[in-house]
Amino acid sequence: MRSGHEADLVGRAAERDAIASALAALAGGTGGALAIEGEPGIGKSRLLAHLGVAAEAAGHTVLAGRASEFEADLPYALWADALDRHLAETGERRLSRMGLADPAALAGAIPALAALADTPAPGDRHRSHRALRDLLERLADARPLVLCLDDVHWADPASLDALAALLRRPPDGRVLLATAAREGGVPAPAAAALSAALREGGLTRLALGPLSEAEAAELVGKAAGAIFAEAGGNPFYLEQLARGGGSGARAGAVGEGGVPAAVAAALDAELAALAPTARRTLDAAAVAGDPFEPALACEVAELSETAGLDALDELLAAALVRPAGPARLFAFRHPVVRHAVYEAAPQGWRLGAHARAAAALGRRGASPAERAHHVEHAAHPGDLEAIELLASAAQALQSPAPAVAARFHAAALRLLRDESGRRRTRMQVELADAQAAAGDWLGTHETLLEAVKTADAEDRLRLTVAVANAEWWWGLEEDARRRLQVAIRDLPAEASPDRIRLRLALCLTTLAARDLDEARAQASDARDDARTIGDPVFEAAALAAAAVARVSAEGSGGGGALDEAAAALERLTGEQQATRLPAFWMLGRARHALGQLEPALAGLERGLAVAAETGRESVLLLLTVESVPTLIELGRIAEARGVAEEGLDRARLAGVPRMLLWAESALSSACLAAGDVQPALRHAREAAEIDAPPGFHAAGQPGWALGNALTAGGNAGEGVEAMRGSFGDDDLGGLLPVQRASAAADLVEAQLACGDSQGAERTLATAEDAAARMGTAAAAAAAGVARALVELARGRAREAVDAAGAARAAVGAAGAARASAGAAGAARASAAGMPLLEARARLAEGLALAAAGERRPAIDALVDAEARLDALGARRRRDEAVRELRRLGHRVLRPARERSDGPLAPLTAREREIARLVAGGRTNREVADELVLSPRTIEAHLRNIYGKLGVRSRVELVRAAGSADHEAG
Repeated sequence: MRSGHEADLVGRAAERDAIASALAALAGGTGGALAIEGEPGIGKSRLLAHLGVAAEAAGHTVLAGRASEFEADLPYALWADALDRHLAETGERRLSRMGLADPAALAGAIPALAALADTPAPGDRHRSHRALRDLLERLADARPLVLCLDDVHWADPASLDALAALLRRPPDGRVLLATAAREGGVPAPAAAALSAALREGGLTRLALGPLSEAEAAELVGKAAGAIFAEAGGNPFYLEQLARGGGSGARAGAVGEGGVPAAVAAALDAELAALAPTARRTLDAAAVAGDPFEPALACEVAELSETAGLDALDELLAAALVRPAGPARLFAFRHPVVRHAVYEAAPQGWRLGAHARAAAALGRRGASPAERAHHVEHAAHPGDLEAIELLASAAQALQSPAPAVAARFHAAALRLLRDESGRRRTRMQVELADAQAAAGDWLGTHETLLEAVKTADAEDRLRLTVAVANAEWWWGLEEDARRRLQVAIRDLPAEASPDRIRLRLALCLTTLAARDLDEARAQASDARDDARTIGDPVFEAAALAAAAVARVSAEGSGGGGALDEAAAALERLTGEQQATRLPAFWMLGRARHALGQLEPALAGLERGLAVAAETGRESVLLLLTVESVPTLIELGRIAEARGVAEEGLDRARLAGVPRMLLWAESALSSACLAAGDVQPALRHAREAAEIDAPPGFHAAGQPGWALGNALTAGGNAGEGVEAMRGSFGDDDLGGLLPVQRASAAADLVEAQLACGDSQGAERTLATAEDAAARMGTAAAAAAAGVARALVELARGRAREAVDAAGAARAAVGAAGAARASAGAAGAARASAAGMPLLEARARLAEGLALAAAGERRPAIDALVDAEARLDALGARRRRDEAVRELRRLGHRVLRPARERSDGPLAPLTAREREIARLVAGGRTNREVADELVLSPRTIEAHLRNIYGKLGVRSRVELVRAAGSADHEAG
């Protein structure tokens, strides 16, 4: 930990107390976050250094990293600065014993982990964030870990994304994350995460103000009286003015914006006093980086090593630079000094200096990404070598750091002299891809439109489809539809690949707008054209689109289309499937709608595997969020919540409002299914604040999720209003037809909860009509449960029993159909494996039997329902069964596993199994392999295990599991 400012820290009593409290909590096992904010020079780094010294004195591991103003290109550079040296010193042998779950995901950013990675990992930012969280947790197992990240406002985009992810989902363990940044200077994603953590109580904000006059005197002595007013109590300004002998120095504008003129003048005078060689070395160091290597600075300054080292001695004596920790690395006294030196250097000289820096790095074998910053500044138009280097750097950074990749693509384009041609078009498409991955919708759109103007005729149609796809992704379906319709009118009226691409794009845009009839028509035309030209890949894509449109509109009437599409996709090779990954999402959505939950999940997971292998982040987002409702209804609720959290992380990275709305709504539903009402409310409300139309992906949201959460939280009246606002008119026209029975059933429950029995009866009629039209077991069961609740409200208990029994029968009949179906028809017949819906029907039956006065059958039904719901992790519904059982005078015991398993009692059987394997030293991946589950499923279970046991790390879990084994013995 760098502690050069520690002796100079004066004042800050309240901040020191806050740091002491955070360290005390950390020693007690509670991690957290500190955010130090303030203007340049106010003492952020000094306070961060104080934290590091105090943490080291307490026996904690302290790691520190700092971002630099002009070096924000290499992905995860801030984290590498903080972690790599420590990991390298730890050694490969000890690192391998840490059992990191996924070192390959960080190997490209943190060199010390490269030896642990069997194969390079494809660029997946969420995967990297997950691996970073795991790394921090492992580092904190032995001793509490304090991470000090300085000058975060200058961090590279990938580091900021990772910081935001860790703030939103902190590591499980004794980890204190401390950041220092200029007030208002942190880019939006990380700033939003800091604000959210502050609201939720997971972060302490330390906003630094000026020192008092007495504190200023303690810092700089007698000079404080003469300079205090000009310095404004800013520690760096005070020191700079004191060093310059007061405020009488010649005025100059070498300081950065906002620096008082007197301070700028004092710094200008200090620089002017340097010998020419020392000033030249300092200028070169400002170009080379902060921290900088003297050898590189010498090459940039065109000085011999001897002359450069003599100059370095002068700079050290003047305290303009200081040692930066590792040997042969030096840093500027303060980032303000580096900025001032860089800006004061002649612009022409800087161009040559950047060119020399790029050349020197090239001779050292630096990668294009390491050289690109300098090339960007130094290259001249038409420099083909520079264009290729920038393009290579951009391609390497496309996945881990798309915003930086976009900048380098744009720089390469500016150097290209040709105003048109295929090379320019290719570069524009690459720029648009990077902009889209970075969430820059406006930039993506403008780049693609510009490419259309200058592209050759053979490329223009492909670009038109790309523009329309971007508009579809961002919710501008009408713009996309008009663009595509114009393009298709210009094509010959005969089957061709171009015509099929346009038809498929039109199908997507009309599907997003919920125009299901038009989507089916476009898919049908695309299918016919694909068959005419004999293209099975296009045919499978068209059939998948047609299937999801038909099932969404007709329910079971689309089952044949679904079977045909699934068979067509299955006939493709793996490489062919990889070109049509959205088909997995479409078939997953269609299967879920028909209640084919296991096949739906299997298909989605297959698509996820291919998307992960090929680095398709947008498809990973679609498939991940689509998996959530299927997992919920399968009763894999803990896993659903973990997957929903991943989906939300991916949506935040994508920066697409409508995807973010969908992901927030999905996570709200998963939280509510688990019985966590307040998180469900929070995520639903966050979804409601997003200014975006929900579209096909999230039809009926966010009002559906918000209404359910409000009802569960005791605000059923508001819940009804939220649902009706999203569902549309009385026939629920804002929903897809196949959704209406389930949505109406939820609305019935909310209406009954607020005493609106007449409204509930009208909604029930809508639910039953929708169920009859769709013909699916899921719809029939949902409507049956709603009918049972309405009959109970009417006081007709016997009719309620019959309705609940019919709901159970619908699920059971579907299961029997699957069991008796042949292999070819099994998927279509399947609506079994709906354990959550079946358990809810059993709960409704128990409530109805109790109301009918049939106590013994009611208790039997409720005990059965309680056991089922408990096993699924559906605590809210389980508690309903428990309350009714207690009302009936039946003693409700905690499940046997909770009575007999000591400290692990709160865990489910699966969670206990995972806890013991993890406590035995197995990694997440090893546990996943042994239990035939995915690593992310293990992570989801571990989060629940930690929460239930009140532990925060693997070390504490080992203790808990060991205690359980001791008690069992």
